[in-house]
Amino acid sequence: MPEPLPSPDAAAVLDLAFRQWSAGLVAALARRVGLGRLDLAEDSVQFAMLQAARTWGFHGVPEHPRAWLLRVAVNRLTDLVRLRAPEVPDAPVEDPVAPDTETTRYAAELPDDALRLLFACCHPALSREMQVTLTLKVACGFSVREVAAALLADEPTVAQRLVRAKRTLRACRATLEVPSPEALPERLGAVHPALYLLFNEGYEASEGHDLSRAELCAEALRLAEVLLSHPATATPEGHALAALFCFHAARLPGRVDARGAFVPQAAREGTEASPLLVARGLGHLRASMGAVLTPLHLEAEIALLHANTAVPGPEDSARLLALYDALLSLKPSPIVALGRVVALGRVMGPAVALEALGPLRSVGVLQRYPYRFAVEGMLLEQAGERGRAADCFRQAAALARTPPQREYLLGRARACG
Repeated sequence: MPEPLPSPDAAAVLDLAFRQWSAGLVAALARRVGLGRLDLAEDSVQFAMLQAARTWGFHGVPEHPRAWLLRVAVNRLTDLVRLRAPEVPDAPVEDPVAPDTETTRYAAELPDDALRLLFACCHPALSREMQVTLTLKVACGFSVREVAAALLADEPTVAQRLVRAKRTLRACRATLEVPSPEALPERLGAVHPALYLLFNEGYEASEGHDLSRAELCAEALRLAEVLLSHPATATPEGHALAALFCFHAARLPGRVDARGAFVPQAAREGTEASPLLVARGLGHLRASMGAVLTPLHLEAEIALLHANTAVPGPEDSARLLALYDALLSLKPSPIVALGRVVALGRVMGPAVALEALGPLRSVGVLQRYPYRFAVEGMLLEQAGERGRAADCFRQAAALARTPPQREYLLGRARACG
């Protein structure tokens, strides 16, 4: 009897499972063995995913795929714990002790496994760098390469940071528990940046065939809004973060054409941003207003201006430059400085912008950032230096992370050549 043909739906379901369920599955397993043994939980979930890839295509997707994955992962975890029992005899595979009434109440208010894992990875024993790195890897399901791209770091540095983070959690016997009400706001300082980077990876993918991954953007927005449903974490900054996500997500459909090719902002005239997402973002922006102006407030307003018009006019361009000036004072970073260069070029012209770009050319993290070279290419093209512009676009294309990004930049290089 011939082998059954692979199911065309299996790959799609498995991709969905990996992106949307892996964090929850890791969380479910980590609750059994503790955060100090995250490696075992991650290995068990990866084993379950591999088993699914081997069997679902031929035998069909099970009726309850998430439960199937959890069962396989738990069985694998049990085997791994038995194998390593002599190494760690005090961490049996068992459900955690029932928490007290107050913790149970807050656990009910934070029922989402992915969100619990976010807070758990932001354990106070870890440095902020470790918290964000571990969150992206474990709670968001990023590969080491994706984490490195998100943090503009090299892969060996990220890998070592993850090893140190897991070793620290093991040493302090950390558990996967909902933090106390008093501790929740403190951990937001790492949770918000992790969600920010999760959304960025969705908006501008660091690997794969597509320019964007809308499901990651949707998940980041969902988690941000779940946080806002909890009185202890419904902060003005959290609303600003959700507003930023809404305004960017509103523009996602216009970023690519029917073939999946990148559409530059200037060519999106007539492509309306999603009015529902813009209205949702405006609601969050209004709720975010308070006594403190944060970088997220400024970034949200910048995103709103871009959502409202494909090509900013003189007034909008001047406003963008003012916003970038304020943002750079609150959040001095090479990426913000690069954004200010673009805004400066719109207001003052390419010569002034190229002069402002000068100090950024030697910044280490921007040497791996394709848009640093793309911005220089754009400014040189505007200044009439088409040969140098083509060289910059080719350099940017060499650093591009996805085919649509690469093809667009090579097209710009050819147009300048």
